[in-house]
Amino acid sequence: MGDLRKSILEAAEVLFSREPIESMNLERLANRTGLGKRTLYRIFGPRKAFLQAYAEWLCDRERARWHEAAQRCGEEPVETMIELFIDIAVVLASDDHPPGPIQVLAIPSTDEKHALRLSRNNLVREFRALLLRLAVAANATDAEALAESLTTLWLGATSGFQSGGDSIRVAQHLPSLVDHIIKSYVPG
Repeated sequence: MGDLRKSILEAAEVLFSREPIESMNLERLANRTGLGKRTLYRIFGPRKAFLQAYAEWLCDRERARWHEAAQRCGEEPVETMIELFIDIAVVLASDDHPPGPIQVLAIPSTDEKHALRLSRNNLVREFRALLLRLAVAANATDAEALAESLTTLWLGATSGFQSGGDSIRVAQHLPSLVDHIIKSYVPG
């Protein structure tokens, strides 16, 4: 069941990568996967439950990327912060990168308790907390300000672009911009 669930979520990512997540309907997803709507309903429940599962899956993958970046850098906090943004730059520079969770979960709903909005807000808080821990470990002169600056940059870099040229331009400058921001807060 786990592989089937993952395959369905991956199909949803392809299907809904170019349109708002709120436009998702189980019938289109069933057609894409070759499964019946009943099968999707049995695995995920109603549309709202599917959307929540999709949001959690996107956020879990993003957290896994953070963990991988940290593993590559060992315990070096400055290198880990830079590596997190190098990973983003690599994705942005790819020809046809799918939107990340920040972009996908940015829904127009004004309902602050909407499940997708809550998932996005939780992911932002978790990323900021990770950056704050790294900033403290790096002995930043103002760890809060460094974490907030990098979180703001992350939100901008992962919120989507009008053209591939824009994302490539951001990808080219993102690592050096992050390095500059970090150096303004971390001595020596």
